[in-house]
Parts: sequence; C-alpha cells; structure tokens
Amino acid sequence: MKKIFISVGEISGDNYASELIKLLPDYRWTGITGPKMREAGCGTVEKLEDISVVGLIEAVPKYFKIRKAFKKAVNELEKGVDLLIVVDFPGFNLKLLEEAKKRGIKTVYFIAPQVWAWGKGRIPKIAKNTDILISIWPFEKEVYRDYLDKMDFEYVGHPLLDIVKTETDEKQFKQKLKIPEKKKIFGLLCGSRESEVKTLLPIMLKAAKLIKKEREDIHFVIPATPNVESIVRQIVSNSELPLTITTKKDFKNPSYEVMRHSVFSVIASGTATLEASIIGNPFLLVYKVSPLTFFIGKMLVSIDFLGLPNLIAGREVIKELLQKDCNPETIARESLRYLNDKNLYQKTKQDLKEVKEKLGEGGALEKTADIIKNFI
Repeated sequence: MKKIFISVGEISGDNYASELIKLLPDYRWTGITGPKMREAGCGTVEKLEDISVVGLIEAVPKYFKIRKAFKKAVNELEKGVDLLIVVDFPGFNLKLLEEAKKRGIKTVYFIAPQVWAWGKGRIPKIAKNTDILISIWPFEKEVYRDYLDKMDFEYVGHPLLDIVKTETDEKQFKQKLKIPEKKKIFGLLCGSRESEVKTLLPIMLKAAKLIKKEREDIHFVIPATPNVESIVRQIVSNSELPLTITTKKDFKNPSYEVMRHSVFSVIASGTATLEASIIGNPFLLVYKVSPLTFFIGKMLVSIDFLGLPNLIAGREVIKELLQKDCNPETIARESLRYLNDKNLYQKTKQDLKEVKEKLGEGGALEKTADIIKNFI
C-alpha cells in the first residue's frame, strides 16, 4: 500500500484534507493533522493545533514547537513516502516541499498559498519543488503563468461548495440548544486558534452587551472547536448574556449550523467568512493582531481587502473591522445597522449569493482525488 504524507496547518485545511482522505481509502495516510483528519483515519506525526497561529509576532512563543514538528515531518519523509501533499500554510510547507524534493519524493501543493496577495517572491520556490499545483481559484493560472513549464497546474474549483452543509432547520437547532423559539440567533465566531479567541472573544462579548440593550430578542451562540472550548467557556463564564456555547457534541459542524440559523454574525477573518458567504446570511468580519504584526502585514500585502468575500467580489460586500475598528462600540453599531436596515440586509444577501456563484461548480475534492490517483 502506497504511503502519503499530508501536511496542514489550519482548521480549514483539516476540513479539505479529511474529505480527500475519505475519497482515497486505498492509501496509507500520515502527517500533520487536525481532528477531522484523525477521525478519517490519518496517522499523526504532529497535531496542527500545536503549531497553528495567526501573526508573525504571535508565532514566536510557538517557534520551538513548530521547529520540533518540522523535524518530525522530515524524519517521516526519511522513512519512505510515495507522495507529499501540502495544504496552504506556506511558512512550514514550502520548507517541507524542499525536503521532499531532495529525497526524490513526488509533491502536490493542494490549495496554493495566496501569493497574489503577498509573497510573490515565493512563486519560484513553489514551482521548483512542486510537481502538481492544484488551485481553487480560476485567476491563479495567470499568477503562475511564467512557471507552468516547471510544474503542472490544475484548477478544480473551491472545495467548500461540497463541504458546507447543515443538518438542522431553525426549530431543530433551537430545540437542541434549548433556545426560546421566539429569540433570534446572533452568531459569535471568534476563530479556532487560542490566540484569536483570547483576543477577539472578550471584544465580541462587550459588543454583545451593547447589542442586547437595543435588541432584547437576540440570543447569542458561540460555536467552539475542541481545542479552544475550555478557553471559550472560561472567557464567557461571567458574561451574564443570553448565550449558548455549541460544540461537536451537539452537531457535526457547529459553526455551519450557527451561520445557517443566525440572523447576523460577527466572524473572525479567515475561511469561516467564505463558509458564511456560501450559507448566505449577512455578517461582519473582524480581525485584530499585535500592532507590529499588522504593520508588517500592511507593508507586504498588495490587496485592497482582507476578507475573502470582498476579494472575490472585487468590492466591499462585507464590512471589515480591523485593528482599532475592531472594538465593542463599532461592532455593536454596525451589527445593529444591518439588523435595522432591511434594504442593506437584503442587498448584502444578494451580494453574498454572487460571491458563491464565483466559486465554481462544485466537485473540487473529487477532481483532486482523481488527479492524485493518476499521479501516484
């Protein structure tokens, strides 16, 4: 049985990789894994929860864990691997691709890093060490145009179109969480990394108190991933809000259920904002890191928006509250503006529908599985 090593560093990558593993059961899988990959039967060299972080400065405390994980991954490559698949997470995975190439191991980059936003200097290194680049964005072929003689390029569409599914209607959702039927759900999605939760959730809770003063009909719901559940519970313990935490004990994917049934949400920047766009209910994007990380990022990034929905649309369809604007007063004011303005609310729903339509036709994971089968 051929052996595939797969490396992910984000919860979104865990989602994609776990589905891919299920579609390719005739291989032996191991790697840097998330919880869904482990559920799918992938062996674990290191858990992504131990190395995932947002921001340059925020990564410093995890430096030694990341270096240790990298050494473990290289040792696994040394034992013999037929194929290395890396998913985004360029700071780690580009080095791993290089190590694989030195050892004559076939390589696939599934979901290329967003070099069109920043890091165009990485393109030559990607091309040198990647046999097949599998892209989820149609415009990326042009980005890599000068390097297509060095690697194969395959566009498959966005896998989230196949992954984002819910299992309840609003009545079932409220009954499961014991939320009064007349209450409107308001989602607070504070991220899946410890650093994100510690930064964003306290701000969200303060905003929620301000919103509650204006809207007594609101009930707040926080979906918590297993790795941050205890931190979430600790932060909300004295909130005195009409609030419920939901986890995998309640639903297969709590975040999707919350997005589906929330009249509005506040969501940490990242893949969750694209998932919410597919579901289609309006939300705010929030983001806050250390001032130095943000300053360095602004120097490197050459795009007009941070949020994926806005980048795809080419205009602001979702309000972005970044850094100093990510504060309780602004979050509350903007949330209430959407809730109280029916025209704005409906226009945003239509804009999100257009974002979804630009993601392709579905079937991305099946196409990716076929590419890998033919290659290996």
